[in-house]
Amino acid sequence: MSPPTIYYDPTSEPCRAVLWLCLEAEIPHTLDYTWLTKNQHLSEDFLRINPLHQVPALKHGEFCLAEATAIMLYLTELNDCGDVWFGADIERKATISKFLSWYHTNLRKILTLDYFLPALLMPAYLGLPKPAESEILLSKEALHVMFAQLNEMLASSQFLSGKRISCADILFASEISALHIDPGYDELLRDFGSINRWLDDLQAMPSYVESHSQWNHVAPLITLAMDKPSNSPEWVAEACEQFGS
Repeated sequence: MSPPTIYYDPTSEPCRAVLWLCLEAEIPHTLDYTWLTKNQHLSEDFLRINPLHQVPALKHGEFCLAEATAIMLYLTELNDCGDVWFGADIERKATISKFLSWYHTNLRKILTLDYFLPALLMPAYLGLPKPAESEILLSKEALHVMFAQLNEMLASSQFLSGKRISCADILFASEISALHIDPGYDELLRDFGSINRWLDDLQAMPSYVESHSQWNHVAPLITLAMDKPSNSPEWVAEACEQFGS
């Protein structure tokens, strides 16, 4: 059977996490670029892969799958390395599962859904008005509390679950890397030495550099677009395509 196909947009944090895992674990895969800013995730062909119209998605033979954590689990089990990334013994499995649960209800929600999208990405993509300053302040206060919790999780270990990288580290770091479009990025993370040390280690990995190359190319352009948004965000996909993978 051919390698799994990953439906992918490099501007998506979970997509970058899946690709990063594939590169680091040397998992065979094929990328099918599905550009959110061109609404390709709403096409009839893609909805047959994922009716929830979200990337990443996966197709392997007749099997289709959505959600980054599920895709990462499938890919690692398929390639006999699930124990490395999701835990080999009961304690490590439970610990990584704890972090994956925390990711969805804390990091993904507080950082991306409550702050990144409304305050940064949608104004840059669509020219939508930013939330009121009072709302942004509340979001940043919530971010500070969340980052303080994450900083404490990393205070006594190299990675989230100890001395070895796991899928949780990859998901978390891919999410935080989105904040590079924020002119206040350094200030947001200034007080969190353990997070910064951990990010420096992860972002030095060749697999991180490769999996985030298109995002790191387009991120400064998105920052500039916050002041001069265009009528359509299709330029984001075009900038990534011109840069290449």
